[in-house]
Amino acid sequence: MNHPMKTLPITTPNGHSLAETTKTTVKEYLQLLGDQDATYLYRQVMDEVERPLLEVLMEYTDGNQSRTASFLGINRATLRSKLKRHSLI
Repeated sequence: MNHPMKTLPITTPNGHSLAETTKTTVKEYLQLLGDQDATYLYRQVMDEVERPLLEVLMEYTDGNQSRTASFLGINRATLRSKLKRHSLI
């Protein structure tokens, strides 16, 4: 039987979670926009997070796409698509 993996929470050196850091950063970004409407914010945030995540994992796995995909919980074809999107292959 498959059991969910136990994971450690992702925290910054100052003890904030990744979720808290993201929330604060998005709020600050919206304040910087002022009266301008945010456009494509979801895609922008995903790109800002996804690219460095892929870079770090590909380096950590010595470029092993199957292992990287496994770490991410996605299939290899999806990983390749994401790597191409970010010009990492």
